[in-house]
Amino acid sequence: MPTTLSSLLNSAFRQLRRRWRLLTILLLTGLVTANWLFQRQQANQPDLRFQHPIRQDITKTLEVSGVVDADEKASLRFLAGGKLTFLGVRQGDRVKKGQVIATIDQRTLKKELEKDINDFLKERWDLEQLLDDNGDPILIGDIATRRTIDKQQFDLESSVLDVEIRDIAVRNSVMTAPFDGILVSSPADTAGITLLSSQTFELVNPTTLFFRAEVDEADIGQVKEGQPAKITLDAFPDDLIETYVDDIAFTSGQSSSGTVFHVDLALTTTSGSSALLTIDNLNTMRLGMNGDVEIVLESRQDVLTVPLIATRSRDRQLFVDVMTGPESFEERPIEAGLETDELVEVLSGLTEDDQVMIPE
Repeated sequence: MPTTLSSLLNSAFRQLRRRWRLLTILLLTGLVTANWLFQRQQANQPDLRFQHPIRQDITKTLEVSGVVDADEKASLRFLAGGKLTFLGVRQGDRVKKGQVIATIDQRTLKKELEKDINDFLKERWDLEQLLDDNGDPILIGDIATRRTIDKQQFDLESSVLDVEIRDIAVRNSVMTAPFDGILVSSPADTAGITLLSSQTFELVNPTTLFFRAEVDEADIGQVKEGQPAKITLDAFPDDLIETYVDDIAFTSGQSSSGTVFHVDLALTTTSGSSALLTIDNLNTMRLGMNGDVEIVLESRQDVLTVPLIATRSRDRQLFVDVMTGPESFEERPIEAGLETDELVEVLSGLTEDDQVMIPE
């Protein structure tokens, strides 16, 4: 009996020890799992990052694209084609206002003008003879005779118009420059060839170059004449051209993006002076060059600012999260001023001692 009792006690003790070992393993497994979950939760929770408001200058800009153009540019051509008898300017040459660029053969035109003058004199003499034979047309009672006199008068007037038109053609056989500039394109390199009436001489005054930008109608209300700007041409990406808004179109236009307004900016030297480009600068500047312009819409100096990403809007009110402890913060409304793509001017609601939360 004692042996049996001892055996039972030993058996029970062994079972209890196995159970405690299993419970210990389960307990340790639970602790490890809980610790792993806690560490994972802490790793997934973003660290709170705070920043003091900064006092600095803030500038709101608008960047748009455009192209180099000129106020004084002309496509010159002869009204009628003809043989080129004189070429006084070649492509790339500078010209003065009134300087002869080219002439075409005038002999045929002058002969035709003489013929038109003779036709005019004949019509005039025929009318005078008709009046001498029939007297004052007002006193003539015969309707047929009056009609004959009127017809002769119309023929005379038509001959006068023919003479005037031919005289214009003779004068247009000489091409002169309407302004100072550079001949940027010429259909001929030498005299003696025949020009078509469709062939043109292209003249540009480089001192009237400007940069024409297209501004979307949603932004045009912010653009004002006189605002400073900086132009970067695609051909010269490292050179900034200091300039200003010179003119804003009164009427709109259409582009691939919708309704736009043309904004013209004066082209200034790269040194930033207000003098317009001189004719010598055409060595680098070309009509039709593409580029971008950054227009300064508004700026503030030495103002309190916070990053735009630190703010949020609700019911037309801006809010930021302000630190109240190492891991705590509170929402606070602020009064905002100038706003750019990156910064917001703070008029009230924050001081330089506060710290605002910056979202990750």
